[in-house]
Formats: sequence, structure tokens, C-alpha cells
Amino acid sequence: MIPMFRRLVPRRFSPDLAALAAVLLVVAGVAPAGAASPGAAPGAPPAAAAPPSGTAPPADPVDPAALAALDRMAAHLAGLRAFEVEATYAFDIVARTGQTVTVDGTVRYLVRRPDRLAATVANDLFARTYLYDGKTLTIASPAEPYYAQVPARPTLRDMLAGVAAEHAIELPSADLVDLGTAEPPSKGITGAFRVGTATVGGVAAEHYAFRSRDRDWEVWIAAGDTPRPLKLTLIDRAQPSRPRYTATLAWTERTDIPDQAFVFTPRPDQTPIAILRLGRTQGSN
Repeated sequence: MIPMFRRLVPRRFSPDLAALAAVLLVVAGVAPAGAASPGAAPGAPPAAAAPPSGTAPPADPVDPAALAALDRMAAHLAGLRAFEVEATYAFDIVARTGQTVTVDGTVRYLVRRPDRLAATVANDLFARTYLYDGKTLTIASPAEPYYAQVPARPTLRDMLAGVAAEHAIELPSADLVDLGTAEPPSKGITGAFRVGTATVGGVAAEHYAFRSRDRDWEVWIAAGDTPRPLKLTLIDRAQPSRPRYTATLAWTERTDIPDQAFVFTPRPDQTPIAILRLGRTQGSN
């Protein structure tokens, strides 16, 4: 199973990617409504922020209605066959001094399931283009005179898992394209409740809050018949500075994405370079 949102922050820039992996419990789908993790914490955690005025968590620390909302979101996302998603995000980096600094960025994905992906990533640290045509993943930078290509497995899900394991290539925010397609985990959820209504980018949304052992996260789900995640936040309580990740998402279903959108054509000044292989060749047992 691909850990959801492990790739939201590049590994070399984040001292604790495990914090982002916890969002798996939010975006991948959960157990059927009403199912809670065995051993869930029975009481409210210490130092928890108070909910907005007039909003109180339910008596049950894991609200079945909140889990049902995640189920519905995951099912909707799994049904999207071709789409574009744009994210504006910010993540905290904890320096060796213990001080927290914030990095801002954007990512745009074009996706055609099961085997096409194009991504343009730009943040305060780097800019990259990723293209996947069902056979090969290409990585290039608009500011650099080289590019790299690696053989890739024949589906998006397997490609993302394979290049991460074998080459340590983790596309920023790549789990956005895999939302709703993983097996639905429910382990680890110790708190879940509806915060209330909100508006994200002019779209009405339902706001939910969740908790695991040392992570707090929230998701804003579009109201109505298209329950897509419009905003996500994650706080790592395991670190004293409690670094935060936030992403605002805009989704568009597309039926007009041409094959050429996933094909790489190098510039005259670009030359190929090799990428170190860390594990077994893709497709090997």
C-alpha cells in the first residue's frame, strides 16, 4: 500500500516524512461507517485546541458520521478516470536549531487512469516536471540541461510504489492521484468529528477533524454530489515545534487530455543522465 501523502514533501527536505504518511488514514478511505480502531483512545487528548464556538466533539471519540464522510469521499475519488488537480501547499521544516521555517509550493497534475500522469511541481526549493506514459517515468527541470528516465510499472499505483522503493523517487503530492484507490485502512484513528461547514475557494464544504497517536489532521470535503477534498492540514504532534502541512486543492474532471500531454521531448540542450537504482528492477520478484 502506498503511504498516502508521504510524497507531499520531498524526502531530502523533510526530517520527518512519517508525519505526512499519517494522512493515509484520511484520504485513502476508512472502514465502513461506525467501525473504529481497536484500542482507540477513550478520552479527549491533552492540550487539544478548542473547536469553533458552538461546535463540540461528539461523545463517541470516533464519530461514525465522520468515517462515513471519508468513505464517501474515497469512493468518489476512486471513480474519477481522467482529471486535473492543482494544489497550493505549504510545509514546515524543522531546522537543526529547532526553529521552524515554511516552504511554499504548487503542483499541477494531469491524470488518466490507469497509466498516464503529467506533473509540474514548483516550490521555494526546486522545480520539476514528471511524465509517465505507462512504460517510462521521465524527470526533468526547466532550469537544468539534463533529464532522467527510468522504466516504470504499467499502472499509476504500481509505478509510484516502484520508483519510490527502487530509486527513492517520490513525486510531491503524488498521492493526490491515488486517493480512493488503496485498501481502506482504519487502524490508528483515535478521534474523528465534524467541525462544521466552511467555504474553500468559493465552494461550500464540510470540515472534519481527525486524530491518531501523534498526528492531528483535518479535511474539508466539498458538499453535495462531488465530495472531493478541497483542503487538507496535518500537524505532527511528535515534534516539539508541531510542524504543519497545508494544501488547498482544485479538481477538474477532464475528457480531453491528449496522449501528447504525457510524452517527453527533450530540449536541444538537454542530455540524459542515469539514476541510481536502490532496489530490485521493476517487475522482478
